[in-house]
Amino acid sequence: MGTISSLMDRLARKAAPNAHPIVVTAFGFAMGEDFVAWQAVAEICGHHVQSDHGDLCLAFSCHGQSVWVAQRQEGFVGLERVMVAVFPSTDGWRQSVMNSTLEGCRTLLFRRA
Repeated sequence: MGTISSLMDRLARKAAPNAHPIVVTAFGFAMGEDFVAWQAVAEICGHHVQSDHGDLCLAFSCHGQSVWVAQRQEGFVGLERVMVAVFPSTDGWRQSVMNSTLEGCRTLLFRRA
């Protein structure tokens, strides 16, 4: 389990604190030059990373790649609000992730059929 925790902590640090702010639009969200279109999202997973900040992270998978965002990133609250509106199955995602029995393991929140 140490390897998974280490990887998840490294990913959380990568997603923040020096990450670009999250900018939400009607069509998706952007971070710097990266843009994720809502219609292209294949999967959304939540992660709880045990770190000094106890971060919750989201991973949006589209086009075979994942874009990670952390709750402490600027714009996360707006992203979360729109994500729940666009993908209703993600409502209550924080509780699902926090109730996961394995630290750092992914919690599937949405998968496109």
